[in-house]
Amino acid sequence: MGNTTIIQKVEQLPRLPKALNELLQIVNDDDAELGLLAEKVSHDALISAKLLRLANSARFGRRREIGSIEEAVIRLGIQPLRILVTASAVTSAIPPVNGVDLVKFWGRSFEVAFFCQELGKRAMLRHDTAFTCGLLHNIGELLLALMEPIKWRQVQAAVAEGADQAEISLYLLGVVPAEVAAQLASEWYFSDELVAGLRYQEDPPSAKSPSKLALVLALAKYLPLHWDDCTDAQRTSWLAQQTEHFRLRLQMDGLASRLEKMLGAGEETARQLV
Repeated sequence: MGNTTIIQKVEQLPRLPKALNELLQIVNDDDAELGLLAEKVSHDALISAKLLRLANSARFGRRREIGSIEEAVIRLGIQPLRILVTASAVTSAIPPVNGVDLVKFWGRSFEVAFFCQELGKRAMLRHDTAFTCGLLHNIGELLLALMEPIKWRQVQAAVAEGADQAEISLYLLGVVPAEVAAQLASEWYFSDELVAGLRYQEDPPSAKSPSKLALVLALAKYLPLHWDDCTDAQRTSWLAQQTEHFRLRLQMDGLASRLEKMLGAGEETARQLV
């Protein structure tokens, strides 16, 4: 299960604030009205500021700059709003970590989250759950860097020399980052499905009960790192091979072009939200 001392440290981390928890529940409610969302978002000054910045960014902006939360919610729509609230809740809850470039760290997290969301949707999973699972997939690394900085630097040095991160983490720290991430998600009262997805992301077949989310997350982590392994002309057949290898059945129509647009979008989002 993992190093007891480290798991206890995770348990002692601050819980998500009640107001953020309530906001997360509202934005993940498919029946929530935009007016109610705007009202709840306006109660959080930090999220409101990020929401306005995102709504006026090049990605969503129009000629006329907007200044009200109501207009921002309408301009962005429910999906970007869910992303923003979830990301703000998670990124604001973890303290800064010395030596960690948070834009790069969260940029990688967001990219995997975007891939996970798209793949999850095509695997008939809730795409908001898939997004959150992708966003949290490497949070264990950040927590280990926070709680055990010296040993985590040793882990990083060994990985740079070719060691397997999970194996060296287990040897030096007695726990793997995926277990730390799962523990944090459990402490924050995320769903059992999401916790299992995080816990078994490195080895989905080892899950006691089959976890399609773990398979989706594993594929979402793999694809951006190996995107250039094939040419554009080979992309669709390559993606089909990868989904088969990861034992997933996905709706493949237009998948290559959708994922192509997400490459690099993670760091852009991190700059706006972190």
